[in-house]
Amino acid sequence: MIFFINSFKKTFIMQKNFWQTNPIRKNTIKTIQVNLGNRCNLSCSHCHIEASPKGKKMMDRHTAELVLKKILTMPNVTVEFTGGAPEMNENLQMFIEKLSHHGFKPFIRTNLVILSDKRYIGFIDLYQRCKAKLIASLPSPIKTITDAQRGDGVFDRFINVLRRLNEKGYGYDNELEIDLVSNPAADYLPSNQSDTESQFKEILKTKHNVVFNNLISITNSPIGRFKDKLNNNKSFENYMKMLINNFNYETVNNLMCRSLISVDYAGCVYDCDFNLALGIKITGYEEKRFWDIDFGHFQVPVTCDTHCYACVASCGSSCHGVIVKGVKDTVKDYYGNVLTGTKDLKTNACCSPDNYPAHIKDALKLIADEVMQKYYGCGSPIPLVLKGLQVLDIGSGTGRDCFVLSKLVGQEGFVWGIDMTEAQIDVAKRYVQYHTDVFGFSKPNISFIHDYIENIHKYFESNSLDIVVSNCVVNLVKDKEALLRQVYEILKEGGEIYFSDIYADRRLLDEIKNDPVLYGECLGGALYYKDFERIARHVGFIDCRVMSKRVVSINNTEIEQKVGNAKFYSITYRLFKLQGLEDSCEDYGHIAIYRGGIEGAEHRFILDEGHVFEKHKPQRVCGNTALILSRTRFKDYFEVIGDFNRHFGTFKDCGRISNCEGKDEKDVCC
Repeated sequence: MIFFINSFKKTFIMQKNFWQTNPIRKNTIKTIQVNLGNRCNLSCSHCHIEASPKGKKMMDRHTAELVLKKILTMPNVTVEFTGGAPEMNENLQMFIEKLSHHGFKPFIRTNLVILSDKRYIGFIDLYQRCKAKLIASLPSPIKTITDAQRGDGVFDRFINVLRRLNEKGYGYDNELEIDLVSNPAADYLPSNQSDTESQFKEILKTKHNVVFNNLISITNSPIGRFKDKLNNNKSFENYMKMLINNFNYETVNNLMCRSLISVDYAGCVYDCDFNLALGIKITGYEEKRFWDIDFGHFQVPVTCDTHCYACVASCGSSCHGVIVKGVKDTVKDYYGNVLTGTKDLKTNACCSPDNYPAHIKDALKLIADEVMQKYYGCGSPIPLVLKGLQVLDIGSGTGRDCFVLSKLVGQEGFVWGIDMTEAQIDVAKRYVQYHTDVFGFSKPNISFIHDYIENIHKYFESNSLDIVVSNCVVNLVKDKEALLRQVYEILKEGGEIYFSDIYADRRLLDEIKNDPVLYGECLGGALYYKDFERIARHVGFIDCRVMSKRVVSINNTEIEQKVGNAKFYSITYRLFKLQGLEDSCEDYGHIAIYRGGIEGAEHRFILDEGHVFEKHKPQRVCGNTALILSRTRFKDYFEVIGDFNRHFGTFKDCGRISNCEGKDEKDVCC
């Protein structure tokens, strides 16, 4: 812990100096953001201006008229109104009507819920008449998550107002736009903006029949109530370290503070709404008011501090969404900070979601942001044909794969996850009801266990599970044979363990196995793949099938020197518990025909790397493959012709290849 804190302080100080050595200045002012005050009908836990129904900092009519008069001299700017619930300020209607009359399109940042109050319902018609653009904050498309952050009943009121706005044309008419804003209420970065938008649109349309135009993802600035929450959870330093470690220089030129002026209830000016919340006025203009300033040549320095790293982390954050595209996800760094203590992963052990099959991608779109951001894995250990099955994920982390499995097994099936890391299990448990609602289930079909994966025998009876999956954790277990023996015991006949992990092309030296960094990178615990297959056969998994493999590239000179010539692979294995399997491919004259009908394998079914079955095409198979296709959950989808009465020797046409021989399948995940 001392090392971690010292490392944090060193990085923190170094990056804090960035703003001093690389000052940024204002460009042409394009946006005037008018903060009308801190009065709001809600008291949200993440609010940076700490607005509430008791807010007393409210813009008066005299100030409003001076602000309006100045804006009218700036015809090329966008004008946004914010500040608690702007509808609660008596001047908003005047602003909207006057600006609209002079050709401005007003932008209103609203919680939307305020419009369900009969005192403010008239704003709906006003917004429509003046073609105001609405930007509404919604923490989640799931009722339980939103209400937990904003208060009971808030979600339903939000949806009812959005439905009324849809009826007025908002979300449909090109001139009546409504965007939603989503920002995490915890210590992680938001997910990819386009993925989050797809998730919101699908859930809100399907479940509530409401629509919106665009979704804006915003990184929470560590100020106000959100900073208090971080401090209370003792996670402020971790959050700041994450922001700093994900600093992206490409975002600097497009920061909103370079082209925006924020005006408070008294007419004072700030570089942005965050600086306004902190009371940091524009340097040199502390005593000036908005209407007294000439913005024609206003290239003054922007005042920055450590909270500004929220706007330059990853893809960047602004009031209008992400700043740049194509930045890598932050999962690697977060896993390093939270799970292993390493500064950052130095290999490509994480498998990009872009390589996942379509049915898994569709499920991943519905997974909660925090679950995704705090998850780590090296492959895609999710097989086909899962409906109604009993499944266990060993080393489940925050539950990403568990929740995908939960959707695929359906209400009739059940999924368990077990992990030794309490913080990860806590995240998973928080989102059980969330995903139950997202998937449309009447009750949860998932449960999480906080314990070591070596203790699974305590929770499951023999022959009780259909499938066991695992994503890059078996290599971290010292006694791999004992773990596999437990898995074999709890699986039903015909069941399988389907999992991804890291393997080596040779037996590793002790200095590699015992190196803490290599162990944290999942390299030190990697078995020689042939030794793993020997262990698997010894406990009963006679026929080891490889689904896919990819090279783990090492992008760190120090680690390359440590591992020498050893190569590492992420391999997805499937091992069946099935009586009668032999230790080699034998020919009994069997023919297999895939009938079709498996979701995700409509035209062809991949049993393993060497067995790909085209629909309706007869194919010769070895005796082991015939058993797998006729005595497991795949039996209803195949016609297997033949028996074991006559042996024809070794099956010479088997398409299987040894998993670390031949051509490498780079960047491939099952």
